[in-house]
Amino acid sequence: MSHLRLFKGTPATREFYDSVGWLRREGILVDTATFTSRDPGSILVSLARRRRQLISEAIGGPGMNLVECGCGGTPATFLADLCRRYTAVDFSSTGLAEAAAALQATGVPFETVEADMTRLPFGDGEYDAAYSAHAIYHIDTPEGQSAAFSEVMRVVRPGGRAVLALANPFPIAFPARLFRRAAAMTPVLGTVLNRLRTRPPLPFLPMPLSWIHHQLARWGRVTMQCHTIPSVWFDQHVSEQSFIGQRLWRAVQLIETSSPAAAMRLGCFVTIVVERSAKPAL
Repeated sequence: MSHLRLFKGTPATREFYDSVGWLRREGILVDTATFTSRDPGSILVSLARRRRQLISEAIGGPGMNLVECGCGGTPATFLADLCRRYTAVDFSSTGLAEAAAALQATGVPFETVEADMTRLPFGDGEYDAAYSAHAIYHIDTPEGQSAAFSEVMRVVRPGGRAVLALANPFPIAFPARLFRRAAAMTPVLGTVLNRLRTRPPLPFLPMPLSWIHHQLARWGRVTMQCHTIPSVWFDQHVSEQSFIGQRLWRAVQLIETSSPAAAMRLGCFVTIVVERSAKPAL
């Protein structure tokens, strides 16, 4: 058994990505086929470009020493131009092999490190910035997620930043999703529903945004805004090619671009920026 199992990350998540998620079928990563749009049109492509630009601006740079925690097989290569060195961390060896190939193509000096993000093998303040996207909510306990937040912030130097893309468990624009998650978090009802529902391919535990803010606020100033309004299902099943789909996507584009802060609780995913203070509060 790997020593990584002693940490607070989730073995089921690692096993999924080592044996399924970061494998290729017909040349496409299973994770990419499972969780991204099957039919991206011009609006979705434009939105994705804008989201990457906002993350790049939040990270800072250029010339950074950056660590990405939970990079999997699809590291944020769009940040490479901002870096003098890029460290890609994941506990899936399969994912890290894919990450190395992607980063090699950028020409930026990099290293890949197999580690659990709840116990990072780096010194305090070793990096100028940290980035983590769609990873921490796959840790299946609040204690594990809290440990991951602490580790990500610990390795960022005072004055540096961490940028996190995480799920909003209660998206107002998707009431069915909101009520399902609220029911799942209700002690007795949640236990019953978890026994009845189909087992998901990997753990998914999006914590309330207020809880996340509390975990991070002791490290410095925290700001949140909308990352993406649509759910994964919406991305994959609502096509820009249809009359209704095009209008829905235009509405998403308008809201995300005009009012990202106000749209934070509307959508399914948020971007969180933490400006690291000199000393974390106790």
